[in-house]
Amino acid sequence: MKRYIIVRTNFPGFHFWKDAPVEVDFLKRTHRHIFHVEVKIPVSHDDRQLEFFIVKKFLNEVIVSLFPENHFEPMTFSCEIMAEKIMEVISDKYGIKKDLSVSVFEDDENGGFVCI
Repeated sequence: MKRYIIVRTNFPGFHFWKDAPVEVDFLKRTHRHIFHVEVKIPVSHDDRQLEFFIVKKFLNEVIVSLFPENHFEPMTFSCEIMAEKIMEVISDKYGIKKDLSVSVFEDDENGGFVCI
């Protein structure tokens, strides 16, 4: 049996997609989203090996350090890039090299998912 904890948080952010297709050229301009993040971390037992509140506090600290002031300019970050950057820090912190996943969604609708 596999066990995981799942921690979710969200934060406002502004980004743009400079190479957006014509059909969605409004994405070339800076626009705001509420980014929803979900981290799924494997655990080896069911007695709160990792405490939700502690992991979530760390996740929020990671987000602030990676995306200061919630602006991603001059760089443009996709949900997949954001998820990958978050995953790298979480993986290092908890020493996890498999079964870890991170999702980042724009406005809790469309998003990106990475896993190892």
